[in-house]
Amino acid sequence: MNTTKLLSPALVLALLAACGGAYAQDAQDPPSVDSIINSLKTDTPAAAPGQTRALRPGAASMSTAPAPAPVAKPASINMQINFEYNSAAISGSSERTMATLAKALASPQLEARKFTVIGHTDAKGSAIYNKALSDRRAAAVRNYLMSNGVAASRLKAMGKGESDLLNSSDPNAAENRRVEIQATGG
Repeated sequence: MNTTKLLSPALVLALLAACGGAYAQDAQDPPSVDSIINSLKTDTPAAAPGQTRALRPGAASMSTAPAPAPVAKPASINMQINFEYNSAAISGSSERTMATLAKALASPQLEARKFTVIGHTDAKGSAIYNKALSDRRAAAVRNYLMSNGVAASRLKAMGKGESDLLNSSDPNAAENRRVEIQATGG
């Protein structure tokens, strides 16, 4: 007799939440305006330079090289934007995600910030082709954002092709085909 029972999806999510586990967001459920704003509002603070102890009196004063200045990491968010196959046309399935993104970038909380829209591809196809495709896709997202209330002066578009894979262990994985929004000023 088989005593294994299936758990409902709601129960699985409740168990994950109770255990502190994370789960992937449903592709049909875009991030909220608030979560996008919070991700892009401020840069990640730079780590403070480490303190060192001299091994003998005066050893620290003998060093002539200044400690490197800490560098803040720009605020960014990866968005799963679907495109038509082999095209820069934004798929209808990404309409809600794009509308939410436009609303967040046009919000008063982010109005002083500038952004770079960075297109990424998976490793299918040649590096030259993927770079050109990612450029066109980043430009398509920029154009959408501009036509939905985000000033052109606040947006720059660029593609990285397959050069910065999110999942390098599976170069053809879907998560590598993405658009990254990176704060570049403000």
